[in-house]
Amino acid sequence: MSSNSALNVSNSVDEISDTDSSSVADEQPPTRELTKEEEQSEMFKGQSEDDIEILNENTKSMLMQFMGQLKIGMDLTKIPIPCDFLEPRSLLEKLTDFNTHAHLLTTAMDHDDPIQRMVNLVRWYLSGWHVKPKGVKKPYNPVLGEVFRCNYELKSDGLMTCIGEQVSHHPPKSAIYAECKHKKLVLEGWYYPRSKFLGNSAASISEGILKITFGSRDNEVYTATWPSVYARGVIFGKLIMEMSGKTKIECKKTNMLAEIEFKAKPFFGGEYNVVSAKIKHKKKTLYQIRGKWNDKLYIKGKDSDKETESLFFEVKTAEVVPKHVPPLEVQRDNESRKLWLNLTKAIKQNDVQLAAIEKDKVETTQRNQKKEREKSGEIYKPKLFKPGPEDFWTFIGFDSDEWKELQQKNLEEELLKKYSVKPQQ
Repeated sequence: MSSNSALNVSNSVDEISDTDSSSVADEQPPTRELTKEEEQSEMFKGQSEDDIEILNENTKSMLMQFMGQLKIGMDLTKIPIPCDFLEPRSLLEKLTDFNTHAHLLTTAMDHDDPIQRMVNLVRWYLSGWHVKPKGVKKPYNPVLGEVFRCNYELKSDGLMTCIGEQVSHHPPKSAIYAECKHKKLVLEGWYYPRSKFLGNSAASISEGILKITFGSRDNEVYTATWPSVYARGVIFGKLIMEMSGKTKIECKKTNMLAEIEFKAKPFFGGEYNVVSAKIKHKKKTLYQIRGKWNDKLYIKGKDSDKETESLFFEVKTAEVVPKHVPPLEVQRDNESRKLWLNLTKAIKQNDVQLAAIEKDKVETTQRNQKKEREKSGEIYKPKLFKPGPEDFWTFIGFDSDEWKELQQKNLEEELLKKYSVKPQQ
């Protein structure tokens, strides 16, 4: 991990890492919206063994009023969520969590054996889900045209640059792109959560795809799908968030397949946050993985005894890759942290009334912009992504005028210089 001396990059980037933070507060630029301690507190509460949320009486009352508006099967994307149940960040930022342990991905492509590349890719895929606040919290719905960008510092492998844009509002679709030039690694994809009320649960059914390209492996391509998320116990029982459903990672070039199942806790007995996986080559199972995605995972060969299992991943000991977000003074008005800043502050201050006001301000501006477009006959076009086949969204490129206007190149060069990492030509 980075040393304390590297916590501040000439006041040009914000960092979130797991290094000692005793002097961070004094080093941050005045416009920083989140201190390192605040970020760690919010982002890594998911490591707790007990994610069950205990509600106070006011929150219980608010929840019951909200539930009274709902009918089974209702689409929740158009229903305002009470601010008590909002995670203080945008979904666009949350989608970059898959790079929390990005070194697992960049090192996966170093293996010459395609089987080991898939094994390590699965390790990376399973490593990013624990990054969440405790309890049942939903990130902000991004508004149309909203953008989030950040860099992850990968030690000797340079930077992983991430960009996300809300490319559609109805239905709500987010396009994402990440690239590590030093490793010739690209991640791209789209995400569409379909929210529904199911009685005692609220579901976010995930649609979309994530594509990973290993450029140094003759453009070897892996495709992955997203698990769905459920808020259980919204009327009776224990209120908790859990992931459920079957996903897969596939590489047609190498005939490798990973079948992954996020298992919902049974009504009687069982545990939360359980996941299992099988890694196959030409339909033959080679490895089995089991454990809890917010704690420990174990792996063994198909024909091995349980006693021969080895630790595959552990949340508490895993290295966290430092994340750098441009400070507010260089962000544009449509960038997530600046766009939602006042709402985020209100939530952190536990001011529910102010949070509702600030949330409404952003949404009202969005509605007014939509009316203006309809009035002028303008059809909205995303700035950083363009539509492709099969609902896929393609990143326009780092040479686009929009990307240059974000001053991203200057920030990356400053980071590379600070950490003595040579940019890839």
